[in-house]
Amino acid sequence: MNLSKIGRTKWFVYQKIVTVFIILFVPLIVMNMWINYKGLFFIKHEIADSAVAGASFYSKQLDDQLYFIRSQQLQFLNDQDLQKLSFQGAAMDKFELVQLINQVKDRLMSLINSSEYVVNAGVYVKEIEKTVSIKDDVLNTPNEDYTLISTLIKETPKPSFYMYDDRIYFIESANNSGVWSYIEISRDKLLEALKQIASLYQNSEVLLGGQNNGVVLSTLSNRPVLAEVLSIAEERSGPEPEKSIVRKVNDTNYFITRSDVSSLHLSLVMFVNQNELIRPLSQFNTWFFALLIIAIVVLLLYSFSIHFMIHRPLTRLTRAFQLIETDNLNLVIESKRKDEFHYLFNSFNRMAQRLKRSIQENYEQKIALQHSELKQLQSQINPHFLYNSFFNIYMMCKTGDSDGAGELSQKLGSYYQYITRSGSDEVPLYKEFRHALDYCEIQCIRFSNRIQFEYEELPEPAAALYVPRLIIQPVVENVFEHAFEDGMMEGVLYMRSGFEDGVVSITVEDNGNLLTDERLDQLRTKLGNQYVERMEQTGIINVGNRLQLKYGPSSGLFVSRSKYGGLKVDIKIDYKQKGA
Repeated sequence: MNLSKIGRTKWFVYQKIVTVFIILFVPLIVMNMWINYKGLFFIKHEIADSAVAGASFYSKQLDDQLYFIRSQQLQFLNDQDLQKLSFQGAAMDKFELVQLINQVKDRLMSLINSSEYVVNAGVYVKEIEKTVSIKDDVLNTPNEDYTLISTLIKETPKPSFYMYDDRIYFIESANNSGVWSYIEISRDKLLEALKQIASLYQNSEVLLGGQNNGVVLSTLSNRPVLAEVLSIAEERSGPEPEKSIVRKVNDTNYFITRSDVSSLHLSLVMFVNQNELIRPLSQFNTWFFALLIIAIVVLLLYSFSIHFMIHRPLTRLTRAFQLIETDNLNLVIESKRKDEFHYLFNSFNRMAQRLKRSIQENYEQKIALQHSELKQLQSQINPHFLYNSFFNIYMMCKTGDSDGAGELSQKLGSYYQYITRSGSDEVPLYKEFRHALDYCEIQCIRFSNRIQFEYEELPEPAAALYVPRLIIQPVVENVFEHAFEDGMMEGVLYMRSGFEDGVVSITVEDNGNLLTDERLDQLRTKLGNQYVERMEQTGIINVGNRLQLKYGPSSGLFVSRSKYGGLKVDIKIDYKQKGA
């Protein structure tokens, strides 16, 4: 089988791998070469822009962290437990009050754990005249925290943050100042963040400050230099405040760049000694072309190796599976390589052969099983039925009822001709239905007409459908053997049929009074248990098994109690599932 005839997919794994490699590798190399090439002519501008980007990135991270802390504080003020404590705290019993305070402490602990910049968090609740904090737990007012916060909160206009000595606070109030929330920001963590920004470049320094607050934090201890740098940075408030500039401070040229930390209404200023950034870069011109050639060679070698090692064998395996989907099992994938694909190819070959053999064996087994079950059912002719029928003919002849004897003989002959012939395994539904009616008429004669049967004609669309032989008569026979065997005088058997959405249904019911709930459950178990079906291949069990084998699990025999008091058997044949 020529595997190349199978159509290709739009994107192979090989193409995706190479594309991802190009997307990740080539831009990185090109960007690096471009930066190096530009560095020969615009080193100052490139480093300045890089400094701006680095400072902006870390300042934004810092700003986001502080905004997050501020938003967590505002959410905390709207906490349901805190609001309840603020409005109802004084009226609560001691147990409920302690429980509510503990829940507020848990929220404060969550607030501290949410960011490494928070060293303490607390709240003052006027309703209970207490402060709750992580460091000092629960204290009555006045106390140290209350005194400090009550002093700071009076500042006007309200600042974005509050300072006391070297300590930095976020303070918010709610419920007409009935609740004060305060968070202490770690000065050491802020300084550590500034040092991390300063580590971007050698001999660089960073400060945090503003016009109103001056220099709040800095990695440099020279206060005059810091003040002058901050003043220069604050002058750049035009359309591009973050663009770097070069200025001389104390006889040293500095690259100065500023980024806003809007959560504190401060500026983050990074300044770098210009002389430390300028280095000879003439050798980069040669490295530029060498790196470009190496990158192209690496890309070609990588693409070729991926194509040879993965794409080609994977394509062969994919095409083979596509052939399997078309039910073509006559294929073998040859492989001379000793790698993982060699194992996959051999496993695929074994799987295809086993699948082919399994399908053949399973198909032949099912066909043989259907034939054997049909033959078995044909052989299950009740000799008593035959003897009783001949006796009835004899008695009719003795009494001079020649018409009745002739009719019974004709129906008996038709019955045995149908049941013993070895033609096709399937017959039109109307013939199978007619055979069951013949059996009913014979039995009614045998029972001296104390048993009757009523039936509805088959739906016209279903009459010509082919069904397996002997699927209705065994069900009817079961009724005469088990429902009317007590000699009841007014036994009635009912038969009706239907056809809807490709499903043929034939219902057989009786008004017998011998069916117990235990017997009904046993019959359901036998019809629904595959193991029991194999152990007891007689009567209606045989019919149910044959129908399920041929038409799938939605077909078969389904039993319940009839509205007439006896057994109700529904024969269902789902033509949509034939062969499933």
